[in-house]
Amino acid sequence: MMPGTLEVLDEALEILKALLQGEEVSKNKNALLYEKYRYRTDVEEMLYHLAGKLELRVYSGNGRLFICPEAGSRLFGWTNEELRDKISYISTNSELFTGYFIIMTLVTLFYREAYPDTPVAYIKLNDLVESVSKRLEPLLKLEDLEAVSQENQFDFTEICRIWQRLPDAREGVSGGKNDKVAFVENICKFLNSEKLIVLDMNQRIIYPTERFKTIIWNYYEDRDNRKDLLTFVQSLEVNG
Repeated sequence: MMPGTLEVLDEALEILKALLQGEEVSKNKNALLYEKYRYRTDVEEMLYHLAGKLELRVYSGNGRLFICPEAGSRLFGWTNEELRDKISYISTNSELFTGYFIIMTLVTLFYREAYPDTPVAYIKLNDLVESVSKRLEPLLKLEDLEAVSQENQFDFTEICRIWQRLPDAREGVSGGKNDKVAFVENICKFLNSEKLIVLDMNQRIIYPTERFKTIIWNYYEDRDNRKDLLTFVQSLEVNG
């Protein structure tokens, strides 16, 4: 390998290592690493190449780099079992899939028109709960719900069953998953722990982080993603 190529490889690996260790690489922290990415095309391309080989994506937004696993990554992604262990009170795949639906609903509330240039500043927690219910209502009325589940490769039948079984919020009950509000709060606390949202429990408001906005921006920039499961979830509110 040529000396120049080795230098580029070393610099790209240095950036990747910092990101994998959870360090911030931005204009303000690890600025030298960020500048190598920002002003050296060869380093940027090498970083993307290395990340891709490891089933990772590197995104840039608001003067900062973010890293996340590709969908279905076996190396850095989580299995259903690992997520059940990581998210408090989630014990079955059906509950986990319900959590996925809540997350997708939250994304479409922040980006109502499914485009990254139409973000909402914050979402009220109760509005998220209400929106999940509204989006499941048209599904409950479908006679061929199992066919819709197969078409979208997502078990809407089980999600509807879980959500229907949960009572509405009860006074004096907090935490866990014993009602709809508590279930949604639990999922939001997980997103908060992953630095994807800021959850203000005093005002009961959800704010997106820069990490969240950057990942969603890049996700929607891929035109192939415009007609996927997320878009279907978005359409449920319109059709409902």
